[in-house]
Amino acid sequence: MDFRFRVADYPRMLKEAPNDAHRQRLLVHGLPRCFHQATPQERAAAIEASPPLTNSRWDALLAAVTEHVARLHGLPVPHWVEQPERFLETPWILSDNPVIAVDSILYAPAAFIRHGTLIDPLELDRRGGEIHEWRPR
Repeated sequence: MDFRFRVADYPRMLKEAPNDAHRQRLLVHGLPRCFHQATPQERAAAIEASPPLTNSRWDALLAAVTEHVARLHGLPVPHWVEQPERFLETPWILSDNPVIAVDSILYAPAAFIRHGTLIDPLELDRRGGEIHEWRPR
């Protein structure tokens, strides 16, 4: 079976996910891992097409993760991440834990801040497929 990594497929996978925890893992861990494992040509092709909107906050998180990994890998950020529907007016802090929420506010990468999706800063370490850790120890 030929597996082709495409960010445009993520809205369908988000819809099929059984719960929000699974959706978050799919975007914050799964997408960077697939991106990291792809060849440079596959990476560029994977982010090119605009994913359909889910009309939910997951659109903003998908755009933030895509923008973040594109920048880390030296690729141009795709134009579709700038669509107004991919930004949240009220920031979404993904963790209910108050300590993690503060870290999310203080240390979230720029792409996540721009899109209003503040994640646990430890979510984006090597376990998430990043090419290097962004948070200082």
